[in-house]
Amino acid sequence: MTLRISTPEREGTYQGSKYLKYQVLCDENELGRLFQRLGAVWMYRLTGLNDGAPIEPGRFLLEYAQWMAALREGRVPSDQALRSLLASAWTVEPDALWKQEVPGKQYIVKLAKPVVQVQAHFFTYSALDEVFRPMTMGPGNIFWGLQFSFPQIYQDPKTMEFLEVEECPNATLFQTIKQWVRDETRATPFVVAGKKTNVPIRLGKGCFSWIHRHPQLNEQKIGVYAS
Repeated sequence: MTLRISTPEREGTYQGSKYLKYQVLCDENELGRLFQRLGAVWMYRLTGLNDGAPIEPGRFLLEYAQWMAALREGRVPSDQALRSLLASAWTVEPDALWKQEVPGKQYIVKLAKPVVQVQAHFFTYSALDEVFRPMTMGPGNIFWGLQFSFPQIYQDPKTMEFLEVEECPNATLFQTIKQWVRDETRATPFVVAGKKTNVPIRLGKGCFSWIHRHPQLNEQKIGVYAS
């Protein structure tokens, strides 16, 4: 799907709020089964300048598979590798996105309607208050797959009216992701200093057998309880 070229003056400014979020570390087979459920979906980069062309789901899955291969070998995916898919928009609605041209025939992809936003996910653990905090960056952060997010309310960029998302086609897309999360993953039972804590951050059922090789968990002496 080719995105339309437009301008902020013509499109207005989209805003979403009250996001529902799922943070998931799954293996490539589990992510592949999500793609099978989704069917036809378009993916676009939301970070930096790019050509505005869609990301092929097969390429996304291949990149993600390389991230998981690194973890299984006790290596963290490089920043360069993660940047390739650091933030993207998934949509089944053709006009939910547009692109703004910048000098040099490059583009910035912009939102016009609610889309599922997908980002590389990191969390931190604080020994002071024994809390796991998702989507945090900085020293000591731990790479943990992807975050899927979707707003519950958005502001129409042209009418400025506040709307709920139930009637949006991408709401169904997010519901499919939500069901996949329930079917393929579990709340992660982290173990620190002998204390087990079930955390809403999710782990794919196929990852429990090798997650002990995750180097950043080992560095911080964080385990995962394998029942």
